[in-house]
Amino acid sequence: MFGYYSNNNLRKLVVAFGSLFNDIHVGHKNPDGGNDLDIRVPITYASQEKFIQRYLNPSSITEGTRIETQLPRMSYIMSSIAPDASRRRNRFSPLLQKQTVGNDCTPTGKAVYNEIPVNVSFNIYIYTRHTDDTMQIVEQIMPYFVPDHVIQLDMTTVNKNVQIPIVMASNNLNDSYDGDFGNRRVNISVFSFLAKAYIFGKIVDTTVITDTAGITLDIKNEYQ
Repeated sequence: MFGYYSNNNLRKLVVAFGSLFNDIHVGHKNPDGGNDLDIRVPITYASQEKFIQRYLNPSSITEGTRIETQLPRMSYIMSSIAPDASRRRNRFSPLLQKQTVGNDCTPTGKAVYNEIPVNVSFNIYIYTRHTDDTMQIVEQIMPYFVPDHVIQLDMTTVNKNVQIPIVMASNNLNDSYDGDFGNRRVNISVFSFLAKAYIFGKIVDTTVITDTAGITLDIKNEYQ
């Protein structure tokens, strides 16, 4: 009914959000005075339940080789998308972009109607074996979201450098001591974020009105 189109607005947002956390490191000091260990914390797009299963059940590369997921690690997922009525504008006021040839504008171009504001929720899961690793990761995240962190994305060929604020909504730090000595220990902390993003409509070709000849306006004042 509506016809196919895709601006990849949500995909761009998911990739950009994950890239904010792809350079987090954890340091382990050598008690014997040797070289300290610097660990870059990898981040993947995965839900908490799937990651825990991969962590508890070593995966198999071949029949004779099995590997275990190493900690610390991080994962994130987009949890919900909701329209934001407080930021909504008149959707019938299109944004126009004229095409140019050299330094001259042409009468043709592209048009896209006003964006639909949405609130996109993300959850980040932090998996560590040591409490100190969790605290190091938290210290590298929280100072950048006071009160928000703004990213810029080219959402369409017309809508470029769109500013998207990201707010930290809540966090839950969990230090687990349960389980017997045969279980692998994992501390799971959850950070919730809210991205005030946009979804743009279909981009259409448009032309500029250059001639109004032959149009007659008949305006009657009915109050005379």
